[in-house]
Amino acid sequence: MSALFQPLTLKGITLRNRIAVAPMCQYSADDGVVGDWHLVHLASMARATAFGANMPSPPMAMSVAEIARVRDDFVSAARRALEAGFEWLDLHFAHGYLAQSFLSSHANKRNDTYGGSFTNRSRFLLETLAGVREVWPENLPLTIRLGVIEFDGRDEQTLAEAIDLTRQFKANGLDLLSVSIGFTIPDVDIPWGTPFLADVSQRVREEAGIPVASAWGMGIPAVAEQVIKDGKLDLVMVGRAHLANPHWASFAAYELGIENAADVLPTQYGHWLGRKSRFS
Repeated sequence: MSALFQPLTLKGITLRNRIAVAPMCQYSADDGVVGDWHLVHLASMARATAFGANMPSPPMAMSVAEIARVRDDFVSAARRALEAGFEWLDLHFAHGYLAQSFLSSHANKRNDTYGGSFTNRSRFLLETLAGVREVWPENLPLTIRLGVIEFDGRDEQTLAEAIDLTRQFKANGLDLLSVSIGFTIPDVDIPWGTPFLADVSQRVREEAGIPVASAWGMGIPAVAEQVIKDGKLDLVMVGRAHLANPHWASFAAYELGIENAADVLPTQYGHWLGRKSRFS
């Protein structure tokens, strides 16, 4: 029996398999509002210091009042997601975005209670999680995507802090951590390969005692199968492969020799594709 196609239950939600579509930024919203592009894109698959030297408008430090407003915006967004019928909420605390910039000692140059020490740099993330946890139902999964490593030459310290923070997340109601890269500074040496974050994810899983997911190089079915089978990940996030083939899960099932592989698709598709001996 394939490990990749075993169900995963998190709180009151059970996934049919261990495959998920990675949250891919589309940069297509108009004033933060979902538009036709997002509806079509989703239906088909059901920076803080400046990152570069030539940014035209380098970011400025937020006031404490602005921090509180943005934290409350996260909470308001969680409420709207719930009202819209979403059943799984993932907070994007990675990839050089605001939360990652607070956490990173590269980006965070503040000298108040939100900067300096690891405790202070973690404050915005923990406060935001606490606010969202108050409005998100206990029976539905609440997860975070976090950059736990930078590949900047001081990875052990960064990873140790991320694991410490993940333990705090768990104590405050987090159900799963999606392991990723910080992408806070450009001068790094990322060992791109397949699947280069699996061992890092396993360490977070074991030391923080929490289910983990990860992306980056999971689009090869045999690789996705192996990382689940080896206990390195609980869920694989497959992004670009789903862009190339929205029916990637069915392709993976055929590649792994799953009986009735087309059954992972909606009946309207599976009925016809299941009549073939292989996916094409």
